[in-house]
Amino acid sequence: MTAPSPDALRKGRVFAQAMEDFKSEYVDRDVAVDVIALAVLCREHVLLIGPPGTAKTSLIERFSKLLDTSYFGYLLTRFTEPAELFGAIDVEAFQQENVYRIKTDGMLPKVDIAFLDEIFNGSSAILNTLLTLVHERTFVNGSHREQANLISLFGAANELVDDPVLQAFSDRFLFRCRLDYVPDESLEEMLGSGWDAERTLLAGQTQAAGEGRFPRQDLLELQAAVAAVDLSRVRPHLAAILRSMREDRITFSDRRAVKAQKAIAANALLHGRPRAELDDLSVLVHLWSTEYDEKIIRQVVAAHDVPMYTDRPARHVTEVVADIKELARAVPAITGMEELNEAQRRTARLLREIRTGQLDAGDSLALLRGVQLDVIEKLQQLRRDG
Repeated sequence: MTAPSPDALRKGRVFAQAMEDFKSEYVDRDVAVDVIALAVLCREHVLLIGPPGTAKTSLIERFSKLLDTSYFGYLLTRFTEPAELFGAIDVEAFQQENVYRIKTDGMLPKVDIAFLDEIFNGSSAILNTLLTLVHERTFVNGSHREQANLISLFGAANELVDDPVLQAFSDRFLFRCRLDYVPDESLEEMLGSGWDAERTLLAGQTQAAGEGRFPRQDLLELQAAVAAVDLSRVRPHLAAILRSMREDRITFSDRRAVKAQKAIAANALLHGRPRAELDDLSVLVHLWSTEYDEKIIRQVVAAHDVPMYTDRPARHVTEVVADIKELARAVPAITGMEELNEAQRRTARLLREIRTGQLDAGDSLALLRGVQLDVIEKLQQLRRDG
């Protein structure tokens, strides 16, 4: 099999950098962005699990714009009708041609990215149709079976369900991601970034066309390149992990095991590797099915010496402290919003580096908190002066 081309590897690195920039727009959502990115490269689906108000809708809407893809979002209730998702009957065709057909333009069967909130509220008719969409990428329209455009479906729920029928549907979502409210220590950061977003909306501003976007054609090329990643080195390790999961009675179907290879290959591609390494098996921690399994899978993966992947070596705490001090010296000299926004992004990246455990935090966290306060104070000053 031909390995991913140098151009595909380059585009993979560009895509990975776009995801890093995307992370800076949200607080404490790095893991969610990683999972979303992997799912799209694999053409797989994600369940986002967490309480309302944790930016699930915002994440997917913004992500679809970043990829320049078509989008459909909807909140399901017990009373949602299939026509609200898939389209209404084409009355003219029925009356004039005696043909039953659904008008799907702009609806779920015709979009690239879809987000369904409270997905388990869907009726059996809705869930059965979704099952065909997510599994076969087809939609039965009258007497014809149409090819759907769907790349990934993102479903959201407050919690997983116990109903065996719904669990079978849930298993079609390869990835799982938990989202909770932003931790106490990040509230100021969350309030600042959230207020900036609200101010943009209040001013009637939108993101300029093409700004910060990753071309859709490049995405399609990356999806094809996933299939070219060499998995031979990690397949024995994956098999050993799967055997351990079975010994621990973890719910991990054969279908999930096969599809897990796509996630591993996509992770390698995002890190510019033509062949998967042991690090890439870390994505298995996002493929759990039940709450019990989530914890045990992490333990099993760790027991097989799978490191959490990183595309750069861990830095010593002194290097990070030096960066924080440099940033602290630069903030007082800031005179415009563009410089301030860059300072906020640098602060977020440093905070993320400390939190991910790539270094010993030491006094770096306290120093960084001081810089955050300086940034907030500078923001208030610029607003007063402006």
